[in-house]
Amino acid sequence: MRPSILVAGAGQLGSRYLQGLAVSPEALDIWVFDVSTESLIRAEQRWNEVQPRSDHKVRYVADIDALPSALQVAIVATTADVRTNLVERIANACDVRYWILEKVLGQNREDLFRLKKILHGSEAWVNTPRHQWELYCALHRQYPDSPAMEATFENFRGLACNAIHFVDFVCRWSGAQLVEVNTSGLHAEWYESKRRGFYEVAGRLEMRFSDGSRLTLASQRGNLPYSASLTVKGQEWKIDEAKGIASTPDGQMVEGKTEFQSQLTAPTVRAILAGVPCGLPTLTESIQQHGVFLDALIAHWNTYMPNKTDRIPIT
Repeated sequence: MRPSILVAGAGQLGSRYLQGLAVSPEALDIWVFDVSTESLIRAEQRWNEVQPRSDHKVRYVADIDALPSALQVAIVATTADVRTNLVERIANACDVRYWILEKVLGQNREDLFRLKKILHGSEAWVNTPRHQWELYCALHRQYPDSPAMEATFENFRGLACNAIHFVDFVCRWSGAQLVEVNTSGLHAEWYESKRRGFYEVAGRLEMRFSDGSRLTLASQRGNLPYSASLTVKGQEWKIDEAKGIASTPDGQMVEGKTEFQSQLTAPTVRAILAGVPCGLPTLTESIQQHGVFLDALIAHWNTYMPNKTDRIPIT
């Protein structure tokens, strides 16, 4: 029987997941769900752009009840505000063996607790894929004992919504847990992001981990050049993700690709179906990271913004 895969949420990222499935080495039954007909049309266009193998079967549906009773993998690529409710609806409608969830998982701890309860007994992973990238895998091999690090990533877009990518990278480098998020370097005022109803903030975040690792994230409004660096055992690595190179001042260098979502989806799904490590964090691992992070952002919002909330409006 051919694997049955669901992509729930056919927006920008969901469409990239779909394109990634097109290069799967085995034929798939693919279901694409979205409440927006426009999104489904766009997803179909993007599917056709990549000239998929002819024996894949793809169905585009706007109704949960149109999904099959059983799915091997459900990929949920919606925005954070609706993710938990949609996961619950899918779980009630279908017998799902494996889950891949987009970040951020939710907008407060209640969302996280609900996800944990809904998916109890299921195997689920969260799409923060830096440990899938060849470049960071090659760099990690330089330190098989996984020592603590100091990491800095600056001038990436979406400080609030994308910070969890870097948090997960540091956590899984050594198996550490996120302990503290210092938001004192953030700007006081949040601003509306490109997606209506969601917000972002500029400035600096500093984080501390259980193994002594430290992470600094900084982003300003504007198009400043992205930079990344790691210091491990006193040795600093400058990282050029675009070129796939990490180098030290004394001339050491490691190389490796940094793959797009459309390149990662098929290998990830194949690994999950084969029962081998896929390189993503488990839901349990990611919930720990998210909980500390979301608490800190909610506290910052409520300190400076006029409308108090128990949910942080990021996606």
